[in-house]
Amino acid sequence: MRQNIVLIVLIGVIISALGFTSCAPDYQTEFEVKTLVVPDKSLSPIVFPIEGGSAVAEVITNVELSKWSTSSNAAWLTVEKREGQVDIQATRNDTYAPRVGRITIEYGHQAYYINVTQECKSSFMLVEGKVEGVVKSVSSVAGTVEVTVRSNLNVDHVLIPDTAAFIQLESIKNVAGKADEKRVTFKVAQNMARNPRYGTVTFQSSENYAQMASFVIVQEEMVMVKIPLRVDMLSSNAQEPREGPIANLIDGNPSTFFHSLWSGSISEMHYFQIVLDEPIDGCVFWYQNRNNSNGKAQNVSIMVSANGTEWTELIRITSGLPTGAGSTYESAYLAAKAPFKYFRFVVNATNDGQGPRFFNMAEFALYRIKE
Repeated sequence: MRQNIVLIVLIGVIISALGFTSCAPDYQTEFEVKTLVVPDKSLSPIVFPIEGGSAVAEVITNVELSKWSTSSNAAWLTVEKREGQVDIQATRNDTYAPRVGRITIEYGHQAYYINVTQECKSSFMLVEGKVEGVVKSVSSVAGTVEVTVRSNLNVDHVLIPDTAAFIQLESIKNVAGKADEKRVTFKVAQNMARNPRYGTVTFQSSENYAQMASFVIVQEEMVMVKIPLRVDMLSSNAQEPREGPIANLIDGNPSTFFHSLWSGSISEMHYFQIVLDEPIDGCVFWYQNRNNSNGKAQNVSIMVSANGTEWTELIRITSGLPTGAGSTYESAYLAAKAPFKYFRFVVNATNDGQGPRFFNMAEFALYRIKE
């Protein structure tokens, strides 16, 4: 037992001699937090003049210069980092459009952005001396419209909406002795409608899409004039001998009427014909039905001819023709491929059935475009 006590004491002496005291560490560690801050005043948007220039963004950081970065998203805008700042440089803007860029300053997952804009050269675009408000009025007939466009830009876009398909660009020509002036010509198609129509034409440049000028083309409605008809101009292949002489078609009295053959028969479809004094290029026809219920045209062919021998079907109308007593009908404008002097109204069917069969009519009129 005594030997054990002596051994324990001896071990304790040895441990003390070796300097072991407690479990507390014998060192102290310090950690440095790395930060990078761009002050608010340096984050304000930068606006450069046309000539370009330089600016500085302050950077407050304890990060080594090689560990943080800066960049630009525009070729005209360059950046260079230095201790405590980023130098920003913009080149001259020789275009007619403002430029926009962005500077990025980054460290790790942290990023700051500075928006940069640069002013551009002054541009203008005028149609007949105005940006807008110019109106060009044209008649209903096909023709051209010319306008003068002044601009220090390259006028390379002419915009015509789909709703104004009747307008087509014909040419853009330089004006002699005037570098900033062009003469622009447009084709305008015939207006076949009874209402005026409108189209806005806009000029634009790829050098500055924001710079535009426009004008409006107003085309008059188609104006028709009644062609004077005489009895000697009228004829029919199927005149009913007992009633309804063809002269009644143009007597201005809706109580009288023309009647085609019912007391006999022929193998041809019944028609009446008009021989005009002068050729026309197209027409509108109008008629009024007799004040009764039968013999009303329901399927007609409008035939035209230049010489009375060779005939062309201008249109076949198979729907929309009225059957009511005293009802009226007016056609759309019927344009011919060639002028004609002979007009023929052929009835292929009536509300009583397929032809050849009789039809009747109270009044008839023919119109041409006013010149």
